[in-house]
Amino acid sequence: MMVRTYLIYFVALITLAGCSRDYLDIKPKGKVIPSTYKDYRLLLNNSNDLAGSYGTDELATDNVEFYEQQGLGYLGTSSYRIHTWQDNVFMSTDNDAQWSNLYKQVYLSNVVLDGMKAVTDGSEKDRNQLIGEALVHRSFAYLSLVNLYAVQYDAATAATDKGVPLLLAPTMDAKLNRASVKAVYDQLLGDLNQAASLLGTTSTSAYEPTQAAAYALLARTCLIMGRFQDALNAASKALGIKGELFDYNNAVADPRNTFPQNRNNPETILMKTVSNSYSWFSLSKDLQTAFKDSLTDLRYKILFTSTTDPFKGYLYYYGEFLSFDSRVVGPTVPEMYLVRAECEARLNDPAGAMQDLNTLRKMRIARAAWQPATATTADDALLQVLEERRRELCFRGLRLFDLKRLNKEPRFAKTITHNYNGQTFLIKPNDYHYVFPIAPKLMQLNPELEPNERK
Repeated sequence: MMVRTYLIYFVALITLAGCSRDYLDIKPKGKVIPSTYKDYRLLLNNSNDLAGSYGTDELATDNVEFYEQQGLGYLGTSSYRIHTWQDNVFMSTDNDAQWSNLYKQVYLSNVVLDGMKAVTDGSEKDRNQLIGEALVHRSFAYLSLVNLYAVQYDAATAATDKGVPLLLAPTMDAKLNRASVKAVYDQLLGDLNQAASLLGTTSTSAYEPTQAAAYALLARTCLIMGRFQDALNAASKALGIKGELFDYNNAVADPRNTFPQNRNNPETILMKTVSNSYSWFSLSKDLQTAFKDSLTDLRYKILFTSTTDPFKGYLYYYGEFLSFDSRVVGPTVPEMYLVRAECEARLNDPAGAMQDLNTLRKMRIARAAWQPATATTADDALLQVLEERRRELCFRGLRLFDLKRLNKEPRFAKTITHNYNGQTFLIKPNDYHYVFPIAPKLMQLNPELEPNERK
């Protein structure tokens, strides 16, 4: 596998590091260029490159705030600047691991999609499976990129808002001009619908995209766009294929030995993990307050800790240490229940919203204390769903995206403050600092790559 894929990784790393195009004619001798179905199957089996994604987004949200000296010292320079919404996050020589990881996935997906045009071995079903998987991997990367490095999708301005470079072929001389936000989302919708028509319903591992993964990413995409009926339909299709929930009651007595690893968790639809490990996230007081049933909510009891060295006395996210996993930011079964519930509430079906909400909450609340939630109106149901979404999906790579989309609705718009080392920092709704800056090194090496507004 290493021999067959070396050339692909080599050119991908050159492209994604932003190196001068003078290097693009370098071709290592004696290496194999993928040409058969088996070659491309091996490329997509490489979880080292296709599983890692983004990870510093949570620092910019209302879920995290550092209070004590140990936590302050834990943050590096760029992490501190993200956490406090600074204008300049990266030094001139810094690389951006999130950008590089996601565009590496784009490149490898494009290699497979381009190569499969000429492949004749393997069955048609198998070849279609590879095409579908590559489309899902590329879609996950672009959905993440456009939400990290571009403004929130707005139908009124998306055609002119700057998105991200939309690379659809494994060429080495493509200009990195930024496509519009609309162009990126149009590509996502087309790719994910095509992927859903090609993929099977089962897989050999959590890293391998299935039809459920395509529908789940489509649901996430449509929710961000405000296309609620489409998001509801896609979430329902995903749940129809993969809808099992894990009951936290079965793990509360001994979480370390009974809480499932992400790859074996029935709730994992697609295994995408953070690109960096910020395990010691200090929970903001705001998030702690959101867990209003903290005595009976088993997420609060299992996933957070205040007794583990080196941060005794403060409440920290502890999820990874239960199974020695990285945080999952790919789609999950709970996310799909919450997508569907939110859309049902927004489409004036409070009964349906509460049914989905209660299906999830029953697996999270201590059995002796659980009572089904009720709602009198669609608005009441929506508020409860959004509150539950924050509790269930905290540290799952979605809070920043949720803040951006909900800030477009005045009733949900929120000003956030972070107190750091005696200073108070503030971000208002729809502030440009919700958009991650593009590293200066990337723009220096690719002058056509326009910066994000920071003022």
